[in-house]
Amino acid sequence: MENKKNINNKNCDTLPGLGLAIDMTARKDHFSLTELLLEQLHMVPTMLSARVFEVHCEDGGKDYSSIPMDKLIVRELMNDMEKPKPFADFAGLSNCLRGSFSGMGEMVPYQQIMLPIPGANGQMRVLLLEAKLIDPESWKLINGLIGIYSNMLLILDEKERDKLTGLLNRQTFDDKLTKIISYYRNRAQREGRGKGASWLAVLDIDHFKKVNDEHGHLIGDEVLLVFARLMEKTFRSTDLLFRYGGEEFVVILNCCTRPGVVDALERFRRIVEETAFPQVGNITVSAGYVCLQDTMLPSTLIDQADQALYYAKDHGRNKIVSYDSMCKQDDAPAMVADGDIELF
Repeated sequence: MENKKNINNKNCDTLPGLGLAIDMTARKDHFSLTELLLEQLHMVPTMLSARVFEVHCEDGGKDYSSIPMDKLIVRELMNDMEKPKPFADFAGLSNCLRGSFSGMGEMVPYQQIMLPIPGANGQMRVLLLEAKLIDPESWKLINGLIGIYSNMLLILDEKERDKLTGLLNRQTFDDKLTKIISYYRNRAQREGRGKGASWLAVLDIDHFKKVNDEHGHLIGDEVLLVFARLMEKTFRSTDLLFRYGGEEFVVILNCCTRPGVVDALERFRRIVEETAFPQVGNITVSAGYVCLQDTMLPSTLIDQADQALYYAKDHGRNKIVSYDSMCKQDDAPAMVADGDIELF
């Protein structure tokens, strides 16, 4: 992102045009598209900060105008701040989702404005702006940017998101994993291997087939929805959440230590265990995880996490197992090496 001082010297009197629309079309995922939006918003000279949040309801509801504030889950997608503050203005968010945009277009010395940006399949995002005086011409620029951004999100949501849970889908997972491994490989070549690491965890709901057999697939879908909302509520905004297929989910935990990964996964396991799922009651989850090595193929890392998951399943379920710790056990399966057949 360009330096703010330089951006403020740009001419912002014209509406976003064909060139920007083409540039946004070239952005292949939510993050790069959102990054471009934030860059363009800085063309407004008085803009102080811009942040984009994803909003969900705990129970999977889509009518955001009637959802109580304590049922909203807010995850930050991206921001342009060096030290972003935690989201706290739930009253303002509630008004935003109900269509009340206090402060829009008013000539006041300082404004904090939230604008809703709906996506496909009930996805909802909110743009939080902090700015000094915003004049009418600047509002035209902001509204034009949001219009293009919203249209592109509709297309990306259809492509990248699982239609039931709203989490990122299998196709997006393959692309993200490849890019993350490439990032660490390039960083290692430039700077050597640093302390920060990313981790791949495969999660599987225990005895989910029994849920479908006893309660039907509609209730099973409700369990998947609630499970996805628990993931969004528990993991950090920097972690990537996917529905891999069926009752299998994946988390990529970024910039995390091994103790941090264990804490995060154990916390989620306990939350699932203690949650009463609609019509079903309590369920449990098993998980296997592995550190993302830049020297390994994506398929190898997936296989390793998958083997750790099934080791957890074979040893009582409701467990979190790392591939490294599994390999130290006497009854561990044969280790996965690059080039082996993909199991997951």
